[in-house]
Amino acid sequence: MYNKIFYLFLLTASLLHARDEFSSERILGIEVGYSGVNSLNEIGMSQLTNEVEAGLRIGAQNDEWRTTIVANFMKAEGRYYQKVMLDFDRFVWASLYETDSIVFKPFLGAHVGWLRYTEASSLGDNGLAYGGQMGLALNVLNEVDFDLSYKYTLTNMKSVDNMDSVVFGVNYIY
Repeated sequence: MYNKIFYLFLLTASLLHARDEFSSERILGIEVGYSGVNSLNEIGMSQLTNEVEAGLRIGAQNDEWRTTIVANFMKAEGRYYQKVMLDFDRFVWASLYETDSIVFKPFLGAHVGWLRYTEASSLGDNGLAYGGQMGLALNVLNEVDFDLSYKYTLTNMKSVDNMDSVVFGVNYIY
């Protein structure tokens, strides 16, 4: 119970800080990715499961930083995975020439959040998830940008060791 209160407080404080720092652009987006989950099966053997994941994101950004809250969902071999993450990305470089019709913005970042999985046999687990990401954001229009990223996530759960994902996202900037 205290963990949930702590994470809710952390999320609220981060959002309030993001609102003050990143008031220039807010984003709302969707993402689709291909994920690999390294987990333990019923008899304790390590297994790698690959499947498609989908999610929603909301956040804020400026020329240097992007902060988002991401909720992802995936079903793989009878297991349902739900992730809620707070992502922090730092834009490394941006092509901001007046003649550019597409702005390229590579980024590096980190994420922390909560991972939960349930099985068809009503077994399940949840715990802390954290990791890093890198990718490339493409600003094509003033209101839309696309990004392609790789995310690596570790957990503190006994049954799920790590996840890696290649993710494509579309963001509406308002």
